[in-house]
Amino acid sequence: MLIDKPKDITSRKAVDQVMKTLKVKRAGHFGSLDPFATGLLCIGVGQGTKLLPFMHAHQKEYIATIGFDMTTDTDDITGNPIERFSDVKIDMGAAKKWFEENTGWINQLPPRYCAQKYQGRPLYKLTRANIDVQPREKQVYIEDVEILDHGRDWIDVRIVCSRGTYIRSIARDLGSRLGYGGYLRELRRLRSEGFHVEAAMTLDELKQRSQQGQDVIIPLSHALHIQKVRVTPTGQRGILDGSPILVSWIIDKVETAEGNYVAMVNGGDQLLCIARHQPSGGIWGYIERGFRPD
Repeated sequence: MLIDKPKDITSRKAVDQVMKTLKVKRAGHFGSLDPFATGLLCIGVGQGTKLLPFMHAHQKEYIATIGFDMTTDTDDITGNPIERFSDVKIDMGAAKKWFEENTGWINQLPPRYCAQKYQGRPLYKLTRANIDVQPREKQVYIEDVEILDHGRDWIDVRIVCSRGTYIRSIARDLGSRLGYGGYLRELRRLRSEGFHVEAAMTLDELKQRSQQGQDVIIPLSHALHIQKVRVTPTGQRGILDGSPILVSWIIDKVETAEGNYVAMVNGGDQLLCIARHQPSGGIWGYIERGFRPD
C-alpha cells in the first residue's frame, strides 16, 4: 500500500491508522519519514511485511528545502537552535560545487538524533538521555542532485540517493561548507521501493475508498520489481510444501544469473515465493521466502 504521509505524524502512527481502517493485525512501513516530512510511505500489510528484504535496492528521491539561517541539534526545523546567522548570502556557485563533489559514493556522518544503534540502543534515545555517543560514518550513494530554486537564506533541491542516506546530514554539511547554518526546513519523499508518490493516497482517501469497497492494496506479485515466473500446479504444491524448486515446474523462460532472486507465481498471478536461482541437476533453485496465496 502506498500512502502520502502528512506532516506532524510519525510513520508508525500512519501505519496504525492504516491498520485501523483496514482492520488488519499486521502491517509495517518500508522506511520511515520524520514527523515533519511528507510524501511516499510504502506500507506492507499482512504478508506484505515479508517483502522488505527484497526491496532495498531501489533508490529514493526527495525534494528538500534547506535553510541556512541557523543550526539545530537535530539538523532539522524541529530541533533546538544552536547558532543563528542573521546576514546570510548564499554563494550558489559554491553550493553547486559542493554537490558536484558529493555525488556518487560518499562517507556520511549521520545526525546525532538517528536510528543508528550503540550497544543495542538507538542514538536518538541516548542523545535524549544526555548520553554522548558519536554516530559512526556510513557509506551512501548520491546519484543526482538538482537545485530547483533558492532565496536569501534557503534553497530547494531534488536529491536521488540510496537507502539510508540522511538528507539532514546533507543540509548540515552544505551549510557548514558555505559558512552558515544548515538544516532541513521541509522534506518530501517522491520515490521509494520502486514506486512514486503520484500513485499514493492520503489517509483520508484510504478511508473513503475502503468504505466504498475499492481496491486499495497492491497485490504482492505487483509490488516486487524483480523477474516474475509462473510455475505449474505441481510446482505450486511443491512450493507450498517447502520443497526445492525443480526445473520441470517452471513454465516461463528464466534469464537470470545464479544467485539472483525471482518471484514465483501461480497461474492466477498470486505470489508463492521469492526464490534464489541455484541450479543443481534437476533443481532450479531454493525458496528464500514463502507466501500463502489468498
